[in-house]
Amino acid sequence: MLNKDFTQSVWILIISVIVVASFSLLTWVVPDLFMKDELIEKSKMKPYSALQLAGRDIYISEGCHTCHSQMVRPLPAEVARYGEATKAEDDIYEYPNLWGSKRTGPDLANLGRKYSDQWHQLHLMDPRSVVPTSIMPAYPWLFEKVLDGEDVADKMEALRILGVPYTDEEIDKGRLQVRNKTHADALISYLQSLGE
Repeated sequence: MLNKDFTQSVWILIISVIVVASFSLLTWVVPDLFMKDELIEKSKMKPYSALQLAGRDIYISEGCHTCHSQMVRPLPAEVARYGEATKAEDDIYEYPNLWGSKRTGPDLANLGRKYSDQWHQLHLMDPRSVVPTSIMPAYPWLFEKVLDGEDVADKMEALRILGVPYTDEEIDKGRLQVRNKTHADALISYLQSLGE
């Protein structure tokens, strides 16, 4: 038979977890549900194109998000180094959010159009050719792998269910926009969209 004190401690722990989880839900999730329209109105963000969406998937699959954050915190040193602080309306079409907290490499929230496509190509092929102190590995296989675009329409449909305003025409043309592009093309397209 279990000790009475042990059983009582387990119930206290369970109730405490439920209270904390409920408080978190009320403070983080519920307000967001009521602010969605207001955030969309304030936002300058556009939904990702089919190629940018494919590039985002490559960004995730290659683990880029483990070394690069995408959220500039409102601290003077971060704003001075990475640009304008991230606001709630900056990520309204992000599913899942790629904020991250580890910065082995620089924050990429405001990267878009800071460098040319050619710079990104060189950087992915051999990072130290453009940033001599870089510890980022090279990604030459991204230039060899080619996308077929078969799954991009399904992803766009799923995102539309979550609230991303893709039109039927954008979804229909998505596969053709992605087909025969390299993984590097897609990733660079995604990187160029960050912070626009």
